[in-house]
Amino acid sequence: MRLPATISAIRRETPTVKSFLLDLNGRALGFRAGQWVDLFVTIEGAEAVGGYSITSSPAVQTRIALAIKRDGSEHPVTAWLHDEAQAGDAVEITLGGDFFFTPGESESVALIGGGIGLTPLMSIVRTVEELSPSARLTLLYSASTPSELLFRSELEAISARSPRIRCVFSVTRPASQAWDGRKGRIDAHSLRAEGVDLGALFFVCGPPAMIRGMISLLRTLGVPASRIRYEQWW
Repeated sequence: MRLPATISAIRRETPTVKSFLLDLNGRALGFRAGQWVDLFVTIEGAEAVGGYSITSSPAVQTRIALAIKRDGSEHPVTAWLHDEAQAGDAVEITLGGDFFFTPGESESVALIGGGIGLTPLMSIVRTVEELSPSARLTLLYSASTPSELLFRSELEAISARSPRIRCVFSVTRPASQAWDGRKGRIDAHSLRAEGVDLGALFFVCGPPAMIRGMISLLRTLGVPASRIRYEQWW
């Protein structure tokens, strides 16, 4: 069932990503951390739809946040959101996705994200902080450049105030910008160096090649398939 929503705020997050806060006008969506929505808009008299992961915590169900990357694909809804959408615009949404974390299902959680694949993982980070007070979480997150590390300041603040949550950043193409942190893609060395718990419940999201490679790596390291969840849109 479609729910009407109103864009209540728009903010630039990185050079290519904007976040959008949607007010559901008092109605609860009933989403879980990691799920996505189909967003319906009318563009030049025709209906168009795009799918986007929810980044906010399910602690609040009457409004949701999305973070959407403009990647040059010219998807009509993405282009409209970046170029034309304004606070106050009306849209409709439906909930979907079977990639999610439920508070209490694991006391150890490991998230591995690449690029805009951070978006559903961000909802899980916020959920663990707000709704899973005894769970431990490690996030390994890579982006092309430091400026494209989405929600970096917030993730650093979460780590600073919640010692049970660790966020590790890596940049794959650091040459164009100053960066003194970890470089390169997430690999077996990254997992070992950061002491990632191989008994954790793993969530992986990013480009298809990254997901395939990470699932293969985790299985090689002895992580059972039942402890690996992944999400991809490409």
